Amino acid sequence: MWQLRTDKDALVEAAVKQVLPPCQVKCPIRESIQRTNVMISMLPNDPEKAREGVVQIGDYLYERNPFFTVCGYVCGICESECNYKTKGGSVKRRLLKRFLSDIYTPYLPTKPPLDIVKDKGKVAVIGGGPSGLMCAWGLSTRGYDVTIFDDNPKLGGAVRYIPHYRLPEDVLDTAVEQIVRIGGIKVEKDFKVGGDNPIAKLTEQGFRAFFIATGTPHPRPLTLGVKPVESGDMENVGYGLTLLDQVGKGKIPSDYYLGQRVIVVGGGNVAFDAARTARRLGGDVTVVCLETLDKNHRDAIPADAEEIEGARQEGIRIVASRGVGRIMGNESKFAKIDCPKCVRVFDERGFNPEFDPSDHIEVEGDVLLITIGQMPDRSLLQFAGLFDERGRLTVDPLTHQSLENESVFIGGDVRKVGFMVDAMAEGRQAAYAIDRYLKGAIVQRWAIEFEGSEPPRRAVYKTEPPAKWTSPDNRMNFGMFEVGFTLEEAIEEARRCLECGPCVSCKACVATGIQPALPTVKVNERICSGCGVCVTACNYHTCHMVERPVLFEGRVIGQDTVSFTDPLLCKSCGQCVAACPAGARSISPDFSAMARDKIAEQPGIVCFACKFGWAYAAEDDRFASLKEVVPVICIGKVRATDILEAFTKKGANGVLLLGCAQGDCHFMDGNLDAQKRVIMIHKIMESFGIRKERLEVVTSIDPRGDKMPVLIASLRDRLNRLGPLEWKRHLSANDNK
Repeated sequence: MWQLRTDKDALVEAAVKQVLPPCQVKCPIRESIQRTNVMISMLPNDPEKAREGVVQIGDYLYERNPFFTVCGYVCGICESECNYKTKGGSVKRRLLKRFLSDIYTPYLPTKPPLDIVKDKGKVAVIGGGPSGLMCAWGLSTRGYDVTIFDDNPKLGGAVRYIPHYRLPEDVLDTAVEQIVRIGGIKVEKDFKVGGDNPIAKLTEQGFRAFFIATGTPHPRPLTLGVKPVESGDMENVGYGLTLLDQVGKGKIPSDYYLGQRVIVVGGGNVAFDAARTARRLGGDVTVVCLETLDKNHRDAIPADAEEIEGARQEGIRIVASRGVGRIMGNESKFAKIDCPKCVRVFDERGFNPEFDPSDHIEVEGDVLLITIGQMPDRSLLQFAGLFDERGRLTVDPLTHQSLENESVFIGGDVRKVGFMVDAMAEGRQAAYAIDRYLKGAIVQRWAIEFEGSEPPRRAVYKTEPPAKWTSPDNRMNFGMFEVGFTLEEAIEEARRCLECGPCVSCKACVATGIQPALPTVKVNERICSGCGVCVTACNYHTCHMVERPVLFEGRVIGQDTVSFTDPLLCKSCGQCVAACPAGARSISPDFSAMARDKIAEQPGIVCFACKFGWAYAAEDDRFASLKEVVPVICIGKVRATDILEAFTKKGANGVLLLGCAQGDCHFMDGNLDAQKRVIMIHKIMESFGIRKERLEVVTSIDPRGDKMPVLIASLRDRLNRLGPLEWKRHLSANDNK
């Protein structure tokens, strides 16, 4: 099992401008998606050995995002920008992370606490949701004495509203409890805001800085456009958020809505959570929303596609493109809603719904749950004096520092409503800014520009695996309805990743020991013929032809076309080097060349093995009988001269190339290039009277080396039947011809 390197050379390189995989650009916390996908793809298909690798990957993710075990159940925002999205379906990153979570969560209670002295001062974090927890973690790792103040029985904030059929309670409990324990974070519950300034009170207790992340705990009231829709004191009219809170706390019986018609108003994920929860409580549920069900439309329903599909499977009706004009009752009990047609949700100014009052329907029901969004509690902000003279919450969007009080920082949903991971990112950013503020440094930070990389060229794209859900008849409860990946499925799905991003933003190969450092491709422009073969060999849009001035006696006398490699985008796979007919391209340092130079000049089998597909081949004692195993990062970089010289200069009587399976090449089609090269070499060998059976290429996946003994034995038997290879005699015979 590989051991992850954590030294400087194995870490991702930072820059003011970074080219990243588009999934990582989309992720607000810039999680190392490609890097950890590669690591998952290299896990051995052995549960006990794989667990060691998963813990290493988990430790790496945990340092930056201690909430990743929760993200694996509820956050797949990165998948919306996957380059595979239109070419077979996005890589299932959320399920890959859930796979890690299911193994890492039981390990978390055994993880030792941070060994950091908390001597940099006291910081108060008000609010124990994702943003507050991430800020507290970030400050704790920097040596601050952090206390979280919250008024709920359990930390977790709005994540506690997520139904247990999507996020098991024990997973969330473990994540929160271990962040507090490992980070050495103090917690004070039942934090109440009275009429005094809470910041002033905490300052008197020695707190030097404050992060406010109180979220949006109040449901938003129903409106038609800007006009409030009143329900008076009508019975059975409530809020979906309240239902989710009560169900999460175990205060609602399992048959609460049995035999009742429940109408949920809203089109977001929270509305669908409320609807599916009401369905599990026995209700006959209808969702009414402003938006259209066409996900490609400007007014598309915001709920995730899987939420909508899950609701449909569970028998929930969806009435789209309808608002609510009136709430009507019968003897003070809710009876129905009047729903005018919504002809537009957004215009050039943003959210600005327009209705056609001549087109309206009535939807009857027994219960109405309004779930159209949430609002913050303004009392703490008001008492702390954090609004300006116009009543606005003024905050620097990059540092999250209040413009009314420099010791206060504000983030998460209370500042700007977004996804869970948006709030987490703001918590991380605030921790950085608070650290700078308390050090007396400039709080402002660089606004780093991130650019998504283009998808590489690939001939075949694998289709996404089908969703594995419990049948609707068997999931009308609060157990998990989605079935996670097995080890084999996780490895297979991780191999679908195109690994679009450049090597400097990944370095998984260095961290896992595939190669000791990233090599660099160089071009000798003096001997480059400008043929452009390298451009066709490169799958990553890295090789280009450029014009260079031709100088004579200090004067420009013309232009020459030569090859150029963009070092930022280059994957250092070496396929362009192997393809260059002029020998103008080289890779430095060439680690496989070092291994080739050590090959003894004696008969035997030389094996070129791809370390991505055959990771343990070079280290396993079972293969000591081979003349030499030359580890390479891709068999596509093995040149024809490397193979021929194994015969002519090193005395090999057989050569074996071991590459990735079809469709699994880490560099898209290096295995195919190697196969084409071998066919060409076979013809050369036969022209000299040498049997082509002495050279074999195998494309498969064998990270544990289980298949190698059979392959080696088969090739050795063939070579024994063919007898010794007298290379010089074949050359001489060809010369005589």
